[in-house]
Amino acid sequence: MKILVLNAGSSSLKYSLYETEHLLGQGNIERVTNMSDALQTAFAELAPALKGEAVKAVGHRIVHGGTFPGPLIIDAKVEKAIDALSELAPLHNPQCLAAYRAARERLPDAVHVAVFDTAFHQTQPKHAYAYAIPPQYLTEKKLRRYGFHGISHKSVALRFAKIHHKPASEFRLIVCHLGNGCSVCAVDRGRSIDTSMGFTPLEGLVMGTRSGDVDAGAILHLIAHEKENPAALLHMLNSQSGLQAVSGISNDMRDILQAADSGNDRARFAVDLFCYRVKKFIGAYLAALNGADALIFTAGIGEHSAPIRASICEGLDQLGIAIDGSLNNAESQESRQIGHAKIAVWVIPTEEDRQIARETVCILSA
Repeated sequence: MKILVLNAGSSSLKYSLYETEHLLGQGNIERVTNMSDALQTAFAELAPALKGEAVKAVGHRIVHGGTFPGPLIIDAKVEKAIDALSELAPLHNPQCLAAYRAARERLPDAVHVAVFDTAFHQTQPKHAYAYAIPPQYLTEKKLRRYGFHGISHKSVALRFAKIHHKPASEFRLIVCHLGNGCSVCAVDRGRSIDTSMGFTPLEGLVMGTRSGDVDAGAILHLIAHEKENPAALLHMLNSQSGLQAVSGISNDMRDILQAADSGNDRARFAVDLFCYRVKKFIGAYLAALNGADALIFTAGIGEHSAPIRASICEGLDQLGIAIDGSLNNAESQESRQIGHAKIAVWVIPTEEDRQIARETVCILSA
């Protein structure tokens, strides 16, 4: 069965074609302004792999799925729910829906499945996802921590278990998904029990253009006393903050590290701030899990930046975390262990698209 996986970003479209879980072809289109045109390009690139066969199902990555606990076949009701959540993930959900609508028009006979980044985190206990505010805001306004990057965190946790030929239920893991968007997740025996992102993908770590944690009182102060526009502030926090704002150079960690090595103080500060925030969450999740079997780095920065991994792990030896410099610096695209202290340190490439294909197959088989 041919399965097309679509992963729409704010201005990009990643696509991949699977035969069940076997990858047949993939690609990435940048600077997307029209999803229908982007999808046409994707099909042209995938034509040799399709060999004239029909796509039976399309798995769509949806960033914000509220409290949906798992994947769903998209119908009018599900589409409306995803649309309603767009204000909480303004950089992502509208583009996810645009990709879905373009694919539905091109593939009206295929089954379209929504795979939610938030679903993996629905196993979190209430004391982890609730904010300490009057309870009606949770029950009536649904103001709570949802968490994101769940597809990636789940994929990496399952991959770690497979490498060790054991079920995921035997491991306590801390997974650091570090890319343009960043989050850390505490995975207790295959289940998410806490994660750094919250009501929106804005909470938690310093990211490429997102601020991460900022005292809500500071934002309210800007609105009440400085007469700042709330919409403009939201745009600033999502698109004009993070590494880009702190470094004054770029949202790309490669550019920032190069500048830091050349003596740029703002770039060095951006690196230090980024790594410190990750380190704090690692310590917090060691407490939440009462220890861990492994610390895992994944996504663009996590997989490819040895200096960032080294800086994050520096000074954690008393907690049982230390990396081997030669292993950390070795060039590799494969899953690998880079630390052999009490808590193993691993680099595992994320396989979000394969996980989406896997979950699409599961829901069609149910």
